[in-house]
Amino acid sequence: MNYLIKLAIRNTGRNRRRSMLAIISVLLSITAVVVMDGMIGGILESMVKNYTKNETGHIRITTKAFDQRSRFNPVTDNIIDAGTVIENINRNSSISPEIDIITERIVFSVLLNNHNKNRTAFGIAGDPKIEKKLLLLQKSIVSGTYLSSRNELIMGEKLAAELDYGIGDTVKVMTSGADYALHLKKFIISGLFRTGLLTLDEGMFQISSDDAKELLNITNATQQIIIMLKNYTKADEMGNLITKHINDTSLVVKPWTKIGDYYMMMKMASNTYNVLYIIIALLGAFIIGNIMMMVVLERRKETGILKSMGFTQKETLTLFILEGLILGFIGSVTGALTGTIVNIFLLIYGVDFTSMTASFGFPIDNVIHFSVKPYGILLAILLGTSLSALIAFFPSWKASRMNAIDLIKSA
Repeated sequence: MNYLIKLAIRNTGRNRRRSMLAIISVLLSITAVVVMDGMIGGILESMVKNYTKNETGHIRITTKAFDQRSRFNPVTDNIIDAGTVIENINRNSSISPEIDIITERIVFSVLLNNHNKNRTAFGIAGDPKIEKKLLLLQKSIVSGTYLSSRNELIMGEKLAAELDYGIGDTVKVMTSGADYALHLKKFIISGLFRTGLLTLDEGMFQISSDDAKELLNITNATQQIIIMLKNYTKADEMGNLITKHINDTSLVVKPWTKIGDYYMMMKMASNTYNVLYIIIALLGAFIIGNIMMMVVLERRKETGILKSMGFTQKETLTLFILEGLILGFIGSVTGALTGTIVNIFLLIYGVDFTSMTASFGFPIDNVIHFSVKPYGILLAILLGTSLSALIAFFPSWKASRMNAIDLIKSA
């Protein structure tokens, strides 16, 4: 086998211009694959980050009744003595080191009215100090200040504009409480935020959990317990551990991957992009196929002499495939390295997609930071190399099947 490898390496250097063309074609296609994978990875990570911190957490704990009607965010099905549940989880030495944030949260829908203008909206309530690390809305305040005391709220800038609200205005929030009765509470707007996410800027306000419990008539209870992990990919594993640890059949512990259809949609999108990567890599490898066909035609006499000297059909096939594989490997490695350098640069500085994301209804950051995944680089090299070898197989197989005498005569 070693002699075949040496011969294949020598043959790839015989026509350097042609070999360089093949390498460059693979290099460009694999560079495109790696950069696209970095961009898509950054977009998906941004979507997961925003979806989980805004809606579900990496793990969500609720009552069974709430889980069955979670799409409506009912305020009548609450966890009694949620603080004890949180303390119990934090005491577990296998679980607590994996947790970044664990907090109570209440989400409820309202109809806001001002100067005969109506707008449906939803409120998110939690401990303002903890929500600073979770929702991060204090970083998006464009006017006024973040929550600092009771009876204050912050509101999306676009929602406030639609209702003619400004800093210092009084907002009357009326909604159905845990006792099914209507409750009214007045709040002062302390700040307006602009996140760039339509779902938040056009339809959300935030208040403290104490204010929400008073408004909704919830005592010693909370609607949800939200857990953010240090590594969101461990959500399923940690969800199972927490379920076993709390051992409470009245509660449902769900990782974000099992809440709604969001995770399945992301998996489908990821699989679609994987097919696209293969198509792009095939386009680069296709040049190698064309070059190998030219090589086979040009070296018919040489191939015939080799076969007459004892080269078997298998050795002939292997020799030509090795030539395509070597060209593909060099192009794949250089392409993967080039794409990685681009991704590292865009990981640091990001790309501003504000003009595109302004009209999106799903959660995604305006500035996307590309991802850099070591295993993705290895997969790109493997993809480019294997496809190059596969494309090279067809002309190589044709050459290996020809008779030595016919090859010498046709030269």
